[in-house]
Amino acid sequence: MSPEAARTGTSTTRDQILDAALAVVERDGMSAATTKRIAAEARLSEGSLYNHFADKADLLVAVVLERLPSIRAAFTALGAEETPLPDRLHAALVAMIAFYSRTQPIVGGILADPALLDRCRARFRETGFGPQSAHQKLAAIIAGEQQAGRVRAALPPATLAAIIIGAATEYASIVRLTGVAPGELEPAAYARSVVATLQPLLAAGLGAAASADRATSSN
Repeated sequence: MSPEAARTGTSTTRDQILDAALAVVERDGMSAATTKRIAAEARLSEGSLYNHFADKADLLVAVVLERLPSIRAAFTALGAEETPLPDRLHAALVAMIAFYSRTQPIVGGILADPALLDRCRARFRETGFGPQSAHQKLAAIIAGEQQAGRVRAALPPATLAAIIIGAATEYASIVRLTGVAPGELEPAAYARSVVATLQPLLAAGLGAAASADRATSSN
């Protein structure tokens, strides 16, 4: 449902079509998301879809932009500065795993369709929305933590963001492909393991880390 529809409690035909398309994609896969199936799911005529979308690719791009679940929960967790950073990272990683676990089937369908991928890339450029925005936002949060003295200043924020997001996407990918979690760990336990591994690297207050930073800056 669109933000306006959620606010007013109403649903337009366009919302109905988008919700139906997402349901088909999540249940049956991107390749099964024909206009005929989407129309049947929405209980509309197939022709009515074209009153709101130019073609199937236009509809599916709208699903990606407007119906993919939000990664906002991860950044909400990271923004709670009164909470210790390790706890925030843990909550953010759990939220990221949930996000990527749900979105990977849709993303996989896009990657497998060159024409749809081109359309998505064009819309990402137009809107500024896309997978890069999560990485950029996380890197900005890490930079803020460095300015506050909670993360070692010598570490590149973009690289740290890639490591953290990569840990979440790797977990989601392995579970989807094999049915078994890395180390047979549940998401919360896996996130704790990742944070524990990263903590000595991140912590600005650790003696060894501080010494390493001073040595780096003096050279």
